[in-house]
Amino acid sequence: MIQFFLTRQIGRCKLSKHIESVDFSKYNTVFCDSLQALDWAYQHDLPKSACIKSSSPAMLWNKKKNIHNVESRWTIEELEKFQSTIQKLTKDIFDKSMKVTGVERELALTISQATYRFQKALYKVACLGESDFTEPRLFIYVDGMTGPAGNIMNSPWDQLLSDNPLFSMVKYTLKNDEWNMLTTEGVSYWKRFKVAGYETIIYRLAIKLMRNFPKWMFKKEVLMPNENELNIEIASSLVRHWVRISKIGLVGSLPEKKNIVLDKIFAEIYKSISPIMRKRVKKWVTPSAVEITMLQFKRHIAEQFKQFKLLAKAWEKTLINNDNIKQAVLVNAPGNTKGCALAHACRKNNIPMLSSQHGVTVEISKAHSILEVLFDSSVADVMFAYNSKIIEVEKKSYFDNATHYSVGMPLRLISMKYSKTMDKSAAPIVYISTNLYHIGLNISHRTDYGNARIEQKLILEVLSKLPHKVRYKTYPVDNRKYADIDPVLEDIRETDNIEIFSKKIDMRYLVSEHSILVTTCATSTLSWPVMSGKPVVFINQKNKSPLTDEAHKSLSKGIFIFDADEQDFYKNIRDFLSQPIDEIERLWQEKEGLRKEMLKQYFCAYSSGAGVRAAKVIIQEYL
Repeated sequence: MIQFFLTRQIGRCKLSKHIESVDFSKYNTVFCDSLQALDWAYQHDLPKSACIKSSSPAMLWNKKKNIHNVESRWTIEELEKFQSTIQKLTKDIFDKSMKVTGVERELALTISQATYRFQKALYKVACLGESDFTEPRLFIYVDGMTGPAGNIMNSPWDQLLSDNPLFSMVKYTLKNDEWNMLTTEGVSYWKRFKVAGYETIIYRLAIKLMRNFPKWMFKKEVLMPNENELNIEIASSLVRHWVRISKIGLVGSLPEKKNIVLDKIFAEIYKSISPIMRKRVKKWVTPSAVEITMLQFKRHIAEQFKQFKLLAKAWEKTLINNDNIKQAVLVNAPGNTKGCALAHACRKNNIPMLSSQHGVTVEISKAHSILEVLFDSSVADVMFAYNSKIIEVEKKSYFDNATHYSVGMPLRLISMKYSKTMDKSAAPIVYISTNLYHIGLNISHRTDYGNARIEQKLILEVLSKLPHKVRYKTYPVDNRKYADIDPVLEDIRETDNIEIFSKKIDMRYLVSEHSILVTTCATSTLSWPVMSGKPVVFINQKNKSPLTDEAHKSLSKGIFIFDADEQDFYKNIRDFLSQPIDEIERLWQEKEGLRKEMLKQYFCAYSSGAGVRAAKVIIQEYL
């Protein structure tokens, strides 16, 4: 998760006020995303009639007259227009940056990626009206347990409204607060081993043992700053060819960003790209917000510029090698500033940078085209893919920079087909929720509140009316978006046949407990159910990460697809899932022949051997 601004703390201390210095009674308009914080404000004389502006589904759930959706201007049509122009924006920013003397490709890519991520901030600015910049406004900033991305529970109202002399901010710390991270607690060692596979054991042992061997024993080395399922399998295969596998990190402590001077290159970059952004800002925000938005954009770009320079130097130190050994870097998801900086350092040291696919998404999702600037293939020299379809998509990308190889899926995913239903007492149907709140602007054409209501309707109209027990598996998100409990879960607790599984455990460990797997949204989550071999029911939502037309045609032959925008959708999927489990499994078996072609095209090009195949390429071509 990316914070709205990397400079969020600038000016925050000046704006924060102690409770004693804030007269709540004088504010008739308040920005607040927490029910607990709002109750606290009421206890300190905030008028019950005050207009509360919020994007929190929990705040908006009961439709109280004084609580308003701050994102209400974002209709599906408006948000679709906003999103549809992002792809061209990133291309234009990249092209302009590349024309600046002294700007290398990796830096231009960083600037373009930063511009993409700034669109979340622009989305929020567009929620403000003229009166927000001139009339009294109070922002209740919520603090509490968060996740690895830090506190992202608040919109950047403090920065956006800082020029309003009648604006104040007060901080509220959540009481009795807790937030859990992704865990394997409760998952047996045997189940973990089955999912991880022997390749992971080989990889982990190799990392530990090889660090104790002198480098002169090796002629080839692969450096790994991070990992994913396919990279682990590749590394375990390389070990068998006596290729040293080394985990790497940044050498020494990073200098303060404030010590990095914004040079003439940055000035030229900003001069070149600012007209493009200004035109876009003027289109979407109220006039009083234009200059403050441009200021925040400049600060955001400056932060990423500094970060790139800092990280590039640090990576260069890490990659220095005086030994007679040939190296390559194997990385996961390099589509960020850190990855671009590493790519820069690799190029300067003549070290190939290799990346591998970390989930089936790009090849099936209609919504991911605006993410081209973040594709692995935009950054890395080499891309190892699960299938030919993603190669086809990435080669068409404006930013494509890689040589592509189709090697297949990692064994972790392929072995899911052996996940037989073991626990007959468990709910036969599991709904794997992908209801995430504003993880990315590409995911949905609806606001968070809109997505929550759609999820609620699915529960009330379908899942709660089934004659079978259903498990509702929440998405194990690490980064907390809202302080309050998701109101969707409150509705589930009132049903008789649905149990909530909210433990932060990845779905891959639970597949064996259920017979029918139901999910929605064309994201990497779909890979695990599909590869399990169990009946998969996929809900295709037109306005939330839908399938591409081509993927829809292919996948409908192999799995059960229901289109949420079709007439009688709720009745049709309810009738289907109400059938005896044996009947659904019988219908699934009828699709087996067509499913093989679907799997080969959109999921796994080969039945096994992805790590071996990629390792062979690396040894022959890059080491």
